[in-house]
Amino acid sequence: MLILWMAITFAGCSGRKAETNSETSETTQFEFLESGEMVWEDNKTDDLYAVINLPTKTVTAEGELEGGSSCIFVGEGGYVNYKNHIFNKDQDSWSGVNGVSAQGTEFSRKIVVDQERKGTQIHELGPVSGKNGYVACYYAFLMDGADREYAFYELDGNFQSMRQLKVKLKNNIILYSLMGDAEGNFHLTYQKSSGKYVYAVLSREGEEIFSADVEHTPRLCAYGKGEVALCDEQTSDSSAMERRFYRANLNDGVLTELACSKDEAIRKKMGDYVFSAAPVSETVIAWCDQMGIYYRDVQKNETWIAYRWTNHGIKPLWIDDLTVLENGDVGLCFQDENGRNYVLLQPTEEKEELASITMAVSPHYVQTYLNMAALFHKYYPKYVIEIKDDYDELSLMTQLGAGNGPVLIDTELTGFDNLQNLWQPLDGFLEQSGLTEELYPEALEFGKINGVTYGIVKDFRIETLLVPKSGPEDWDYEGFLKALENFKGAALTYWAMEASADMRERYFDVFKNSMDDSYYFDLETGSVVFGTPEFERALKLSEKARKCPPADDGKALQNGSALCEHVDVLAFSQVIRLRRRLQENGERAIGYPMSEGARHRLIARNPVAMRSTATEEEKLIGYTFLRFMLSEEALKTPENGYLSVRKDVLEYQFHQYEESIILRKENGIYDPGFMPELEWDEDMQFYLDVIKNGKVVKPFPASIERVFDEEFDDYLSGRIDGKALAEHLKSRVTLYLEESK
Repeated sequence: MLILWMAITFAGCSGRKAETNSETSETTQFEFLESGEMVWEDNKTDDLYAVINLPTKTVTAEGELEGGSSCIFVGEGGYVNYKNHIFNKDQDSWSGVNGVSAQGTEFSRKIVVDQERKGTQIHELGPVSGKNGYVACYYAFLMDGADREYAFYELDGNFQSMRQLKVKLKNNIILYSLMGDAEGNFHLTYQKSSGKYVYAVLSREGEEIFSADVEHTPRLCAYGKGEVALCDEQTSDSSAMERRFYRANLNDGVLTELACSKDEAIRKKMGDYVFSAAPVSETVIAWCDQMGIYYRDVQKNETWIAYRWTNHGIKPLWIDDLTVLENGDVGLCFQDENGRNYVLLQPTEEKEELASITMAVSPHYVQTYLNMAALFHKYYPKYVIEIKDDYDELSLMTQLGAGNGPVLIDTELTGFDNLQNLWQPLDGFLEQSGLTEELYPEALEFGKINGVTYGIVKDFRIETLLVPKSGPEDWDYEGFLKALENFKGAALTYWAMEASADMRERYFDVFKNSMDDSYYFDLETGSVVFGTPEFERALKLSEKARKCPPADDGKALQNGSALCEHVDVLAFSQVIRLRRRLQENGERAIGYPMSEGARHRLIARNPVAMRSTATEEEKLIGYTFLRFMLSEEALKTPENGYLSVRKDVLEYQFHQYEESIILRKENGIYDPGFMPELEWDEDMQFYLDVIKNGKVVKPFPASIERVFDEEFDDYLSGRIDGKALAEHLKSRVTLYLEESK
């Protein structure tokens, strides 16, 4: 399927075709980069490059039960996935590993450390720092509360037992992790029945030579030359709130924090969203986040990125383990949408340059564009889209005004409308690439300024208002106000409301829509409604939104306690559920009041634009990336969760929805209330009708949006009254409209 898609999409990409620029009437010829086969091979454009990048396998035996000890780690010997395979009979259980060696060879084998033992052989497994070897632990479950006897093993690189010792530890501890050091000591972390965490070190003879309480969740990692470091990690649902690294001083029994951990820049960074981190030495630390792998040398006060994911076509969703090996190589186990991968990175001796362009993106959407850039690199391995999210708005606008700066711009950073002198017209590009026919016409409106396309969006959402069967058939601004005047209940409800709430802010938003369709002002004439009886009327009726009832699955509409209900349609499945609800309740999705009648709001993130002063080579890469960004393959990826701008993706989503229902039925978890049966023709027509009856609503420019936010916030918080609100808005909005002419 993928090969067929590439053949259709990219065939003849290098051919030229004359196009007419709709603004300049000049003939323009477009070229696109040739795509390659999706065979991953790393480049040497960064400080590190991958010599191994392999998907990892898991082993599951027939009849195996869920559960059992398991862990994943990277060590000097490569990637290891250890698991205890549990069966109904204990003697049938067994311990095993599968993984990838440091030479890139896949392996899978059972672990046997005691020939006399039946069933599970070990309960914990860990690497040895600085050595291709492992340490393991087994313990017997005792029923009488006696101290539990633990058997510790030293294994070679082939998981064969070289040495064992038996140690008695308290019976009520939960062993967390295990690791060996170059001296043959066993490092372990565990939790006591009191809930406290402990980090302990056992000598080669089994004597406890170090023990210290740890405040938060402990984790062990390789460090220095065959040493072991402790990571004290306080976590939340989204990230580590604090990570501190320590080493055990075996001479005086003190846990000493590493110099790199005490660095203020590192403290701050560890509080951000970091996948994983590991010390390299006393003064150097490595970590990885959504951008790539970084190092910081606190002694030199230097920080650098050593491996940028997008430069190598990698888009990790999660990092299982990051280990800096003794020779400076980096072992990494990450998960992406296709599963788990093991990567071994080595320092780059001689770097190579790849053709690249920079894309400036908002921090809100950086992960989306990082994923897109990584996927693009897989098809075009000789080209890189560098994603940057650290631009200051003023400096970015200064660069663009001078004809410099990034080639592609997420215009949430800059604004879009009224900046057409900065942007490259895209109508000819869309026509030649075939996208004009493949996208919904409404979707193209998001990127138009005065009828010319200067930007593109890849997805959108829908906002609409529902009314009961007895509600209005249609309404403009006057019709909405009149309907509310004659209504005894509240103005609005919201599908997610669980209790009565002040919805006046959303009520005032009903009249905003976009610059060319607003109740508050007329963009062409510059007239405003503030200070008139019309605004006083709207302000008075806002009291009907002061206390709005919860939606309660449509009951607020059915019992007449709310005039209308606001609904967000963010995904294809919500379209189907909305249609079923309208059928069952007799409701109608009427839409928002606008100057020409009720319309559904079509809303997208700010368009992506291209700098008009980019060089021809930069535009070549830019056009190819924009085309790829709007391709069927790119928009099928899971991170594109909003409604796609492509027509063919709609059919793909229908198939996915249908397959999901079949799968749920087979597994006995199908809920028709959550996923109604698909009525293909009717559901698709309903979706198309909603879009056809929709109006593209672009956000107000930031400066005028700020005016409305500030003034309505002061009014709603009681700092100013209605008269002052009207005066302030009249003055500030009139000034803006005059300056914008």
